[in-house]
Amino acid sequence: MSIYHLIKIFISSAFIGVAISYGDIYLFHLLMLSLFTVFSYKLKQSNYVLDYSLFKIKYVPSLLVIFLWYLISLSWAPNIELGLKYMFYIFCGIMLSLSIIYYSKDIKNFNSIFNILSMLVILEVFLSLCESFTSFRMPISSLSSISHFFGKESKDLLEINLPFSLYNFGAPTGFRWNTNDLAVCMLVSLPFFLCNDRVFFKIVGTSSIVLIIVMTASRAAFLALLFIFIIYLTLIKKKIGTLFFIFSVLLGVFWGMNVFSGSENPRINEIANSISALSMYLSGEIDIGGSLQWRRELINNGLAAFSNSYGLGLGAGGATANQELIGPVAGRFTSMHNFWIELLVEGGIFAGIIIFFWLTSMIIRLFKVSRRSFDLDVKYYSQSLFLSMIGFIPAAVAASSTIYFLPMWIIFGLSISVINLSRLGPS
Repeated sequence: MSIYHLIKIFISSAFIGVAISYGDIYLFHLLMLSLFTVFSYKLKQSNYVLDYSLFKIKYVPSLLVIFLWYLISLSWAPNIELGLKYMFYIFCGIMLSLSIIYYSKDIKNFNSIFNILSMLVILEVFLSLCESFTSFRMPISSLSSISHFFGKESKDLLEINLPFSLYNFGAPTGFRWNTNDLAVCMLVSLPFFLCNDRVFFKIVGTSSIVLIIVMTASRAAFLALLFIFIIYLTLIKKKIGTLFFIFSVLLGVFWGMNVFSGSENPRINEIANSISALSMYLSGEIDIGGSLQWRRELINNGLAAFSNSYGLGLGAGGATANQELIGPVAGRFTSMHNFWIELLVEGGIFAGIIIFFWLTSMIIRLFKVSRRSFDLDVKYYSQSLFLSMIGFIPAAVAASSTIYFLPMWIIFGLSISVINLSRLGPS
């Protein structure tokens, strides 16, 4: 097996993630170890002469700066064990992104990776719909009754981050173990259907993903979904008739959210109250015991500790370590449950600024490529990734912690690859 075949399998395993695992060991981890072994052998064959060309690609050096900063932060991190665990997460993510960039030396290779990932997304969409409307349940799922056979602990819905008990309503988890991670994954996959020229894939894919996000009852993902549609129609589609149509649809959606806000169906009720829930969160008018309340408490605790660090940050794993010292919120939560606040609290002002400008620059660059490229493949990829990155920003707050959310690192790797391919020009 060539190293390129191994990289493709490695990337595929990253998307599948926890769905093929036992305990905390994923197939992804085993393949990463295999990849390291092969690279070590090739390095030995080349008399330990390193090729630094990969690290000269635009946006890659920033990844290394971020990694080194978090590595240095271990010297003041409050819990070295949690810090090393956090560093392992970052290391795995960066290795995944770099593998995609390394493989995508031309558009042909990029297409090969994209086709594999597309098939896996379609498979996950199908499985998630089955979970939503049938008795089927993924074996490795936080809601599965047999997950203990795979070294996982099956949980009651009330013990995890879900707003209602959804046993009778088929809350999907797909490959993701929990509903919020699935919602974010579906959200970043949506633009690739939305920007597709084939009407069947556009309509069926988009409709399926919207339905899955509704079934997960993720407020953040649902609001991000509306945001993606607005950006798509104003900056990508730019057709007056379509804009008028979607404006009418959005008015209908908001009207429906008002009408169904008192629905007895828990999923419909949760989505219908998304806007009012956001307003409650910002104003502080939060129901006692609700998820918004403990999320805000986690954030306040983290920001207080960040303030005491004088902007330096708590270091790798520091947010969780700090919350463990205070005590779990609501008796069980220690993760920040807001990725962007977590980055600021742990990485400090330095990491916050680097990551902000890194992401902003990539998003702007992807938009420019989508407007200027004459290569139809590059244009499609850049449009889709632009929308994915835009949508990911608000959606990322849905998950407990996104640092080990492997689809995020896949999106980063694909984005950098497309930007690099656009600079190289058509093959």
